[in-house]
Amino acid sequence: MSLSTLHARLQDEMLALTMLAAEVQIALGATLKNVENLSPSVQRSMQAVDRLQQTLEDLQGVMAQLARQNTGSTVDISPLKESIRLRHLAHKLFDDIDAPFTLSEEDSGNVAWF
Repeated sequence: MSLSTLHARLQDEMLALTMLAAEVQIALGATLKNVENLSPSVQRSMQAVDRLQQTLEDLQGVMAQLARQNTGSTVDISPLKESIRLRHLAHKLFDDIDAPFTLSEEDSGNVAWF
C-alpha cells in the first residue's frame, strides 16, 4: 500500500476520534454542569479529555501532511493489519475497498466500560 494512502486513511480515523473526543467533552461538561463541587481529580480528568482532543487534532494534521508528502513510498501492511485488535478498523485502513465497512451486531466485539 502506498504511504500516502495509509496516511490519508489514518488521518480520516484521527479526525473521527477527534470528533468523538469533542462529543465526550461536551457530554461530560453538560453532566458536570449541575455538580456544585468538583474534586481536583475530576477537574484533572476533564483537562485530560481536553488534552486528548487537542492531541488528536494535532496528530490528524500531521497525518494529513504525511499523506501529501509520501506519494511514492510503499509499506508492507501485513504486520500492521495483524497488530490491530478492532477488525472494522483494520478493514477500513488496509483492505482495498471504496465502500465503508458496516459493523454488525455480531462483529461489534466486547464493550469495555470505563
